[in-house]
Amino acid sequence: MDHPKSEIGPWADIGTQGSDSKELDLAALAQVDLSPIGTIETALAVGANLPGYPGAVCYRKFKRRLQRRAEARFSELCRALGPADIALDLGANIGDLTVHLAANGATVYAYEPEPETFGLLSERFAQSANVHLHQAAVSDRDGTTELILPASFREKPRSASKAASIAHDRYLGPGHIAHTVFMHNITTIIRALPKLPALIKMDIEGAEVAVLEAMRKNGLVGPRMAVFVETHERLDPASLPRVRALQKWGREEALGYVNLYWG
Repeated sequence: MDHPKSEIGPWADIGTQGSDSKELDLAALAQVDLSPIGTIETALAVGANLPGYPGAVCYRKFKRRLQRRAEARFSELCRALGPADIALDLGANIGDLTVHLAANGATVYAYEPEPETFGLLSERFAQSANVHLHQAAVSDRDGTTELILPASFREKPRSASKAASIAHDRYLGPGHIAHTVFMHNITTIIRALPKLPALIKMDIEGAEVAVLEAMRKNGLVGPRMAVFVETHERLDPASLPRVRALQKWGREEALGYVNLYWG
């Protein structure tokens, strides 16, 4: 990693290390974005707790409704970033959202492990002094691991690259592609920054559960931090209880704004 070491020490004053840009009441925004609005959403939220197929249907429909609000809020908070802010793009792919994080001068640290995709990302931001790129996956530990891509990557690399995962083996099979890649620990990443990020975008194909659990355990979410996460419980149904627990944490306990309905 090449970002500077913090001079502040391990979170002695976590409430003052967030964004220096315009003040936003992120806790109030979270209440709006993460709670059911109206009769239909309330019914879907209740129905999502039912067992079996009825609960699964209600959960998908409820999540889809909150996803629309999350996407709008993500765009709004990207526009609110400024030169004094830090943002993390975890799972940057070719940088389509990195562009928005960096547009107003925020310092962006973008992580992408897949070699060919990282090459395109590097070309795209070669002249962007405020964007710092890391060819690595993000997890709850440091080391190396296998990155699995579907066989379709050979014919359709841009769409298939979005499915690359270190966390699940859905695409293991005839013709699959595997790369040994570096992993960086989310705790190490955040504690190496000079202050807490104002915004974190996370689309890391199943690894988000372990990363968020580490952030929760280590108190890495500050009151002026927004975190947008795409979860992948449809690819790994066994992760659903952990995802639901993190959704509850984001809605009821987390400082700042933690939205697991973004994707």
